[in-house]
Amino acid sequence: MKRSCAVLSWLALTLAAGGWPCRGAEPIPKVDPLVYLFDGPEISATSLPGQGLAKLREAGSLEEDDCTHRFTACPVLINDKLVAVLHKDSPELAVYSRQISDLKLCATLRPVCDGKSEFSRTAVTIRQNSRSAATIEVEFQTPQKQLRRITYELSAGAAFVKTTAGVGVQRLRVSAPCRFAVLPDFFGDDMLVDAAALPMRRAELPSENFLLQMVPGGNSIVMTVSESRDEDIAVTLSEHLPRQILAADVAYGKKPRIYVAVLAGQGIWHEHAVTLDDADKPIKLDWKMPFPALWRVDWRTADKMTESWEMLLQRPDGNYVMQGWFGQNEAQGQSFGREFGDRDWNKPGRRRWNPVLGIFSFPSWIQSDGQAWLQPLKARRYAEVGPVYNFDGPVVIYPLDRAKAVSASTPLDKLTVVDLVRMTLGVGPCQYILDLEGQKRNSRGVATCYARDVINAIYKEGSQLRKRAEIEEQLDAAVAFIGNVRQRIDLYVQFGHEMTAYLELEKRRDPRSAALCDELLPICKRLDQMFAEKKEQIRTPEYARQCAKGFREKLLTATGQEAYARCEAKMAMFTSIGGAQDGLVASCRMIVKTLRQRAGIAVAMHPELKDVAAEIRTRTQTILRNPTPYEAPRH
Repeated sequence: MKRSCAVLSWLALTLAAGGWPCRGAEPIPKVDPLVYLFDGPEISATSLPGQGLAKLREAGSLEEDDCTHRFTACPVLINDKLVAVLHKDSPELAVYSRQISDLKLCATLRPVCDGKSEFSRTAVTIRQNSRSAATIEVEFQTPQKQLRRITYELSAGAAFVKTTAGVGVQRLRVSAPCRFAVLPDFFGDDMLVDAAALPMRRAELPSENFLLQMVPGGNSIVMTVSESRDEDIAVTLSEHLPRQILAADVAYGKKPRIYVAVLAGQGIWHEHAVTLDDADKPIKLDWKMPFPALWRVDWRTADKMTESWEMLLQRPDGNYVMQGWFGQNEAQGQSFGREFGDRDWNKPGRRRWNPVLGIFSFPSWIQSDGQAWLQPLKARRYAEVGPVYNFDGPVVIYPLDRAKAVSASTPLDKLTVVDLVRMTLGVGPCQYILDLEGQKRNSRGVATCYARDVINAIYKEGSQLRKRAEIEEQLDAAVAFIGNVRQRIDLYVQFGHEMTAYLELEKRRDPRSAALCDELLPICKRLDQMFAEKKEQIRTPEYARQCAKGFREKLLTATGQEAYARCEAKMAMFTSIGGAQDGLVASCRMIVKTLRQRAGIAVAMHPELKDVAAEIRTRTQTILRNPTPYEAPRH
């Protein structure tokens, strides 16, 4: 700790002086995004400012391309966003953020070999020293006298440190003490990990590519991006109150690189606690949106689940909109242009509709002046699989993705979680890991309510003979829509059968998983039960085709006032089928999301279940891909 304080004191003095001194060059301004490598002096934690400044005058950055320098104290890598300090005689790297007013220690990084992380450093080699990137390779010795290596790299303008493991380095220990950690999920709900809710000293989290450690104070998020998801994330928790997640051990797996990034800025994340008594009450947060973005809201429910929503953003005209994934406009993403008309699921006054909840007031929003509000939903149930929307506990808000042309776009100098995924992994791997193809909606035809409105309007104005081709087109499109959603429902039912069989087999194979399987089996079987309950209402695609055929035979040439009434009655049959299908397919999705999250929670509480939980999460992600428009994947 003294060494950390000493280096931090020196860095603070250096920054206060207006920049980094450089041998043979002018001082570097604080905003310079280029990378500089230093041999930082060791200063006692009790050093007086004058003594620190005196040593600072003797220090300077290494000349560019100097890769032969032998460090005498602490190697320091710096750009405009981060300062990374390698502690003397240790492979530990301290990562400080420069993105806020004060230099702040956000995380320390340590290589882990055979479960150990305390090693003696034996050598530091400069592998690259340019203004675009600086790379140092650190050699250290294990207690068994084995030599291991890890490489740290900082690039110009980057808000992350790239680490590359040598042979024998299994994990990277990211120490960023915090109460909350988040595993972002792009197919279901996030997993919000609360140290206060975990009674054990060590826990395992599901193997995911991303981990957010929400540094106390709301001004920093440490984000770990792993190329591999072969192994679970092991976290260590404090023994004393208040409970904290002290460190996360992230596995390199079969890929050699892990990136550690810092999202920093005033109010970059926010925490608020709600209770069941707050249901339906507007709550003005002590937090304003620091910049436009797609802000995600993770609510904790009374049954320890997480419900992930987003913040609606208010436009200058007073209306609220939600941005779609990855920068698209949600109204376009939901509406698919002419297939759904210009409909938007957002209604005036934050009213919104989805097939599960019907009309409701959206529970999280940001006014045009940046003020954020919450209004927890009243407790409800869906599909009789358990209580949901009974918000009770912490709420965590963070910037998931960029905003484009909502009320304003995200400034270029501000970063979000998705930005860091793209920057670290690159476009190709990013698209693969985020599964952008799986995010696309599965849509054919037009919604039955849209076809109804178009055809009814034609008959109301009496232009059916002239617009016969348009009527036939809408009938075909409505039938195609019904057939497509029914295929999706059948896939969910098949998934339920297969998952039930897997859980029954796993229960017999390993008695340790019996309790988890017994918890999930009733939820899984609910897919079959719901289908049986709704079978008469959803009819069949063949029935819809016969309805369309009957319409053509009896109504295409009908005229007069009776024709409009008969048209309304016929089209009501299509919307009855479509509405029943929409509710069923949306409830199926909710059930699968519940299975996915409960499997993740099981890993944290019972690490021995990680294999079965990983299998469940893999299967659930597969079925959640390419939802139909009315599955309400984003409420």
